[in-house]
Amino acid sequence: MGTQILAAAAAATKSSTGSNSSLLIIIVIFAVMMYFMFRSQRRRQRATQDTQRQVVDGSRVRTTFGVFGTVVESDDRNVMLEVAPGIRIKMLRQAIAAVVPDDEPDGVAQTMPAFGETEPDSGAGQSGPDLNGDGTSGRSDNRSDLAF
Repeated sequence: MGTQILAAAAAATKSSTGSNSSLLIIIVIFAVMMYFMFRSQRRRQRATQDTQRQVVDGSRVRTTFGVFGTVVESDDRNVMLEVAPGIRIKMLRQAIAAVVPDDEPDGVAQTMPAFGETEPDSGAGQSGPDLNGDGTSGRSDNRSDLAF
């Protein structure tokens, strides 16, 4: 009977050691994951602060609200943006999200053709956008590719 109690105590000790080591591994993995998350967040904060410090009068910027404008005055805390000719708004410097390159006059690189511009005909018979407003695409109804 005494040996059975000792065997049960030894088995309990082995299982608790195993569960302690697995708990320790989980805690270490969680700590490493948190370290990398905080590190990447700090890196993003530094990059944002550097961008906001680089803003000088005459810079074209995009705010966190999506407003594009040109900085006409600035101090350590605030900037004055001209969003349209004669329209100026005062904002906190922290609201600046990015400096827009000068080669993108609208602040956005064009990825799609403007309304009314046609794309090169890539395939006959394919319907395009409703450019006429009457349900047609503005292309000819060439149905020669349909076989019955």
